[in-house]
Amino acid sequence: MTRQADEPAPFPGATGHRIVVVGASAAGLRCAARLKRLRPRWQVIVVEQREIFSDAACGLPYALSGDIDDPDDLRRTSWGALRDTAFFEEVKGLQMLTGWRAIALDPVSHELTVESGTTVKTLRWDELVLATGARPRNLSGVAAGPLVRTFHTRRDMRELKELLIHGKLEHVAIAGAGAVGCELAEAFRSLWDVDVTLIEAAPWPLPAIVDREVGALVAAELRRQGVTVLCNSPVRSVASRDAGVQIEAGDHTVNADIIVVATGVEPAVELAAAAGVAIGRSGAIAVDQNLATSAPHVWAAGDCAEVRHAVTGDPVHLPLGSLANRQGRVLANILAGVPDRFGPAAGVIAVKIFDLTVAATGCSATMAQKCGLNPKAIWLTAEDRAHYWPETDDIHIEIVFDPASRELLGVAAAGTGDVVKRIDVATQILLQRTTVDQLARLEHAYAPPFAPALDPLGVAAFVAQDCDEGVEPLSPLAPLDGYAVLDVREPSERRIHPLAGVDVMAIPFGELRGRLAELGGNRPWSVVCERGTRSAEAVRWLKTAGLAARYLGGGMIWRVAAGLGEHSHE
Repeated sequence: MTRQADEPAPFPGATGHRIVVVGASAAGLRCAARLKRLRPRWQVIVVEQREIFSDAACGLPYALSGDIDDPDDLRRTSWGALRDTAFFEEVKGLQMLTGWRAIALDPVSHELTVESGTTVKTLRWDELVLATGARPRNLSGVAAGPLVRTFHTRRDMRELKELLIHGKLEHVAIAGAGAVGCELAEAFRSLWDVDVTLIEAAPWPLPAIVDREVGALVAAELRRQGVTVLCNSPVRSVASRDAGVQIEAGDHTVNADIIVVATGVEPAVELAAAAGVAIGRSGAIAVDQNLATSAPHVWAAGDCAEVRHAVTGDPVHLPLGSLANRQGRVLANILAGVPDRFGPAAGVIAVKIFDLTVAATGCSATMAQKCGLNPKAIWLTAEDRAHYWPETDDIHIEIVFDPASRELLGVAAAGTGDVVKRIDVATQILLQRTTVDQLARLEHAYAPPFAPALDPLGVAAFVAQDCDEGVEPLSPLAPLDGYAVLDVREPSERRIHPLAGVDVMAIPFGELRGRLAELGGNRPWSVVCERGTRSAEAVRWLKTAGLAARYLGGGMIWRVAAGLGEHSHE
């Protein structure tokens, strides 16, 4: 092995600080390019072991599906320039060491050891930025190989696409129904029409993001699109066979051509840990609000670093491209002496799953309970625009809050309507540590083509406030056979979404006030309508009459969309 003592010569005119950035993905390049703009006479060196880098990794599933024709579009600027080594050197003024891997870090001597092939050299630095990213998790006890793959890089995408193009894949198993697993299920089905089995250890898809009520909507959409969904099915073993792989998952045996492991990522922290840099409880590099690590003059940003969760206050690992890009900019400002900080994050995320958009921010009720909070959840199905507008679509919204403090803990939504706009608004409110009462005062732009007079997010907050008045929802997935069921829908609605398997008293909402005397018995009433709004009002009338009642949150539209109802053939 050859060791070189020489270092990259500074660019002409470079003086002052030398900054070394390890990693040329979102956080590292964003930090380096911003820093060079702020301090053009500083020397900024980026070390990256890959020759091809700066891919927008979140676009890889869409390159596999064919939505994006040219994978190079994932590393182009909005004006078409290819973000390669020459671009960052000639346009951004950086010094790029591509094809070099950082192998050792000495925070005391301010030296970084890098290697390329058999050549090793040492770089000195004034400030060091660790942007080493994350790597895909593997299945415990299952070795990676041609039949057991991950999906994290351009190479992963290209190899899978080659197999699809040549007709080598007829049945693909995917381990993990998180965001990437669900996106891959769509990619394999939508263009290639491959049989897909999606295997998830948790009881519903997207378990780290949403509760079971929204998860049921995701599972139902996947199944409607021909994906076999196996929940409560942790992978126990994967065995290679002549014709592919045999997977034992829960109580199921799945035979497939290959299995793609999409069980999440883990932060790449080996370089930091070996140098004595503190690793946090989440497994990522511990940083403060200035993105400083425990080692002086060593900083971390992106998927390798912890962030503080806006709701729980706990340090967490949130490998999101939106956060990585912002962290890179914030860190550049701090290094350049521009006042800035990276505050708590809500972890907002959106996922496209065939015709369904799913988005969430903050905590699900499941996550909040695990963190020792006391969450309450409500559900609403609403229209994303004025109900009379021709292109109106439904949105299913869950709000999670603390009934004692009224603090908003999280919001999730799914539907074919404008979901992401609502979750983005909810995120800004949640980051202010505000209450559902403040959410209820939401002001929004109203015009029939864009929104109803009362925005669904604000109406969902009203539903949360109704709980204080004794109007309580049941989960959209709640079994109804233990209740006396009152259906207040119109006959035409009941024909479209019939409620089967339970004993139902049907009284249209418009007739209910005059027919309350017909209701009796000792069992509590469960009131049902299409979206949950009429049934919530009906509960007030029943309670006034001295009857115990709750209503089906989200209504029959949610229940049917989750696969628990029946559609008529009208």
